[in-house]
Amino acid sequence: MSGSPRLTFRGITRSIFTRLCTKASKRGIHVVGPAGQAVKDGVEIQWNYDAASEMLEVECVHAPFWIDSSRINTDIRREIEAALDRGHAA
Repeated sequence: MSGSPRLTFRGITRSIFTRLCTKASKRGIHVVGPAGQAVKDGVEIQWNYDAASEMLEVECVHAPFWIDSSRINTDIRREIEAALDRGHAA
């Protein structure tokens, strides 16, 4: 299955990005820098984080036939929005 539309999030501070990286790492997705890609269980994602503009772009570029890329996007969006909510509440 092909990828899905790129998700864009604004207001991602360095501390929020660091928390997202830690959470991804705990799930086996190694985010090693502000831009890159990772593959886990056949799902390939790409990201680009711009600290100066506090913007994060994430895209599922490949999903295997057994999972819908829109489901992956839903999960990504939920995790990032939750981190944003916690970051603004702190």
